[in-house]
Amino acid sequence: MPNLLNTSIVREYEGLFSEDFDALAVQPVGLSVEDVEDLRNQLRDANLSMQLLRNRPAKRVLGDVGFASVDDLFTGPVAVIFAPPDQSIDAPAIIAAKVVSAWRKKNKQELPSIKGGFMDRRFLTMAEAEDLKRIPSREELLSILAGQIVSPGRTLAAQITAPAQRLASQIESHKDTLD
Repeated sequence: MPNLLNTSIVREYEGLFSEDFDALAVQPVGLSVEDVEDLRNQLRDANLSMQLLRNRPAKRVLGDVGFASVDDLFTGPVAVIFAPPDQSIDAPAIIAAKVVSAWRKKNKQELPSIKGGFMDRRFLTMAEAEDLKRIPSREELLSILAGQIVSPGRTLAAQITAPAQRLASQIESHKDTLD
């Protein structure tokens, strides 16, 4: 018979690991209390939250939701970084990877180590989760897209005006030779 504490933890995890669960899993071992608080503050500034998980109930709930191959993730303490339910954030796993990476770089630390993640209804390995920090932000993607849209027009304008510029340049050099 399950005890009341485990039952409430399982219910909480069922709410956390919902259909649109998007999160980054980290191993917070080796961080001081001050470091954890500083990281939590950085995450809070990005509208994210970090929660330490109990391995057995988390594995069971994730298995029930459809993530069966997460055993490697739950070796040692695991914390998930996610967007709280009252926050509407696009791709919280990507933002979390960027915040953790920036925090590690600022503090010159290798901890917390990224163990994996969950994104678009699939489990991310450690390598895939580490690569999330390299994905451009929405604003960067929009500026790249705008550049791609404008580029053909700019090229066409340059090709149309090039013969006239060449002719003007030749007339100018001929005028200089006559003077």
